Amino acid sequence: MHEHNHKFNNNQSNEKKLLISIFINLTITIAEIIGGIISGSLALLSDSFHNLSDVFALLISYFAILIGKKEKDSKKSFGYKRAEIIAALFNVIVLIIICGYIVYEAIKRIKNPESINTNLMLIIAFIGFAGNGISVLLLFKNSNANINIKSAFLHLLADTISSVAVIIVAIIMLFKPIYILDTILSVLIALYIIKESFSILIQSLNILMQATPPGYDYEKIKKCLLNDTTLKIKNMHHLHIWEITPGQTVFDAHIVINKNELVNADEIIYNINNILLKEFNICHSTIQLESENFNHCTSCDL
Repeated sequence: MHEHNHKFNNNQSNEKKLLISIFINLTITIAEIIGGIISGSLALLSDSFHNLSDVFALLISYFAILIGKKEKDSKKSFGYKRAEIIAALFNVIVLIIICGYIVYEAIKRIKNPESINTNLMLIIAFIGFAGNGISVLLLFKNSNANINIKSAFLHLLADTISSVAVIIVAIIMLFKPIYILDTILSVLIALYIIKESFSILIQSLNILMQATPPGYDYEKIKKCLLNDTTLKIKNMHHLHIWEITPGQTVFDAHIVINKNELVNADEIIYNINNILLKEFNICHSTIQLESENFNHCTSCDL
């Protein structure tokens, strides 16, 4: 019950923080679009598109949390928790596409450089830095425990870093109008964002593909159970270790034991679950006990 309440409180906290971050980033986006157009700064305008993607990312993350809270039913027996994984995946794909557009615009700007109002660029960049900095601090605490919040956090962190870079470039251009710095910066920001996005992209795809979660050694877990003399396991097959969402790891296996040990099925399953929880922090399992002579359906193997 305590764990359930803790997760509920975390979700309530995440919802409030996301709503605050949405408002802040929408304000920054409007300011940067206007400022970028008036000043002629591609870096500032690129940052505004990035902030706009953040607004959509945060909205998606917010609604993913609401959907994820829905109770499981007969059609969605695992519930709706993977809505957050889908949201994270969508967010990073959109972000990578936007970064591609930024690079495209930067290449055009190199061929046709334009003058920039660095004073306005600097003011807007400071506003962006302050707003993004507040949003980053709001989401930092829960960013490692929730992939959906982590994707939103990385969006905002990238914006904060890019705001700092825009400020530095604007200060340099105040003293020396090297306008190509603005273009170079926009490309560097885009490449950085793409790099950070790929880690979430890979993690999201691995979860959806039901890959063995990072930090879990498939062979080590199998060996640990086979070598435990109290379990008296002869063999095991159809072993799967996967995640519903990060932190919710699932273990499935067919366990082969002596036929005369089947009378102790409850005790064996209890001991297996105890090892999984204590040694590997796996708290959900589906275990099928079989005798050595049991003929399972090989055509249904997974």
